[in-house]
Amino acid sequence: MDENFNIGKKVRKLRENKKMSTKELAEKANISAGMISQLERGSTSGSVETLRKIAKVLDTTLASLFESKQDTKKHRNYEALHVVRKKDRRKISFPDPLYKCEMLTPDLQGDIEFVLVELEANRITGDKLPHTKGGEECDFVLSGIIEIQIGSKKYTLKEGDSIRFNPEIPHKIENKSDKKASYISAITPPSF
Repeated sequence: MDENFNIGKKVRKLRENKKMSTKELAEKANISAGMISQLERGSTSGSVETLRKIAKVLDTTLASLFESKQDTKKHRNYEALHVVRKKDRRKISFPDPLYKCEMLTPDLQGDIEFVLVELEANRITGDKLPHTKGGEECDFVLSGIIEIQIGSKKYTLKEGDSIRFNPEIPHKIENKSDKKASYISAITPPSF
């Protein structure tokens, strides 16, 4: 079954459990009712930021929208509660093909989000958005060059460089080079 359809079904179920109409969810998430309707029908996957806004209104995490029943069963294994093997990393799907994330923690139920991010060459976004409240974000560049804009300030980071900032401040992370870049991001509290 198409994963996007599963996300839409989860959104509909959570919305209905809260006895919330499509219009109410749209207003609270500051997106169109048409987008909610398309998402629930499976005709669109929605952007990461759209899904993040919806998850916040529905009192859930972005990761839980992507979690399958198979993932839930897998976590019953004791080792899987603590250890993430390279071959078992959960990939977080995004509509943006130039942005890939793998979770480095077994789940997002703890106090920290720890992810490996790969930005393809020339991955440039247009929006600067905050994504979590009351925490910190630390990013460590493994390879390539990334540019981080926090508010109106821009920082260029190369391999081995790191940065810490308040993720409540609107920000964006881009790879404006012609080579792939990767970094590890640790965020508290989890934003997915």
